Amino acid sequence: MVLEQLRQSPITITKCEATMNRIRAAVSGELLKLPASMAEVLVGKDAAFIQMFLKRALHKCLQTLSRPEI
Repeated sequence: MVLEQLRQSPITITKCEATMNRIRAAVSGELLKLPASMAEVLVGKDAAFIQMFLKRALHKCLQTLSRPEI
């Protein structure tokens, strides 16, 4: 069903390029840098806590990327 919906919803080159540029910015680390204050919070924490914390942070970043630009 999803594949059929994708076939019916063409994506323009402009939209594709804009999405790729946003992904490049995130992957380059500009959006995903761990601020010093966060690093200080994670010092001494167990691996499970750090994993959960970073997973939530990544989820928030991905939500930000999925929003259309204003």
